[in-house]
Amino acid sequence: MNRLPTTGLAKAISHLVNPAGAAAIALCGLSRDPAAGPVAWLILCLGLYVAIPLAAIPLVRHRLTGPDPGPERRFTDIYDPAPEARQLLLTAGVSIYGLSAGLLWALEAPAPYLWAATTFLCAATVVWGVNRLWKISIHTTGAGGAAGLLMISGAPGWPLAIGLPLTVAWARWVRGAHNAAQVVSGALLGALVAFGCQVLTR
Repeated sequence: MNRLPTTGLAKAISHLVNPAGAAAIALCGLSRDPAAGPVAWLILCLGLYVAIPLAAIPLVRHRLTGPDPGPERRFTDIYDPAPEARQLLLTAGVSIYGLSAGLLWALEAPAPYLWAATTFLCAATVVWGVNRLWKISIHTTGAGGAAGLLMISGAPGWPLAIGLPLTVAWARWVRGAHNAAQVVSGALLGALVAFGCQVLTR
């Protein structure tokens, strides 16, 4: 296969199914659960887990960039940043997820959304810790978590969810952002956290 189309497709998947994109897929699937309540809850969750994280990225980028950023702070590729930039992105993500989960619990949101919120927070926190020692894939953790949420909940079309982490893992590997162990570990982590958090929230 021609290298250029393959690389371009992998880049497009990385952009579309980033952690915010994976969260949107999971939340929309969970919204079909009768226990999810009115659509206003879905809109709130999309704002918390999609709009706010995406809006935070330029702020993190602005903080890291300067007249002559060192190699550890380089932010030339948003989906494969230098180590310090990556850790700051994760710190921002964990903070946003923590505040969002706290808000949803305080508002007594429907169980499916509390489950998703707890999954996102726990997975991001684990990745934040692991990232200090090893570059586990954030993308496949998000995709694995989304797949786990959809498959365990039995959302419409849930058998297709298994393709989500597989597709994202391929894209991250083709782009050279991660090796096979990093993408597989991320996908498994996300799915296992989704399963564990179901026990905590339902």
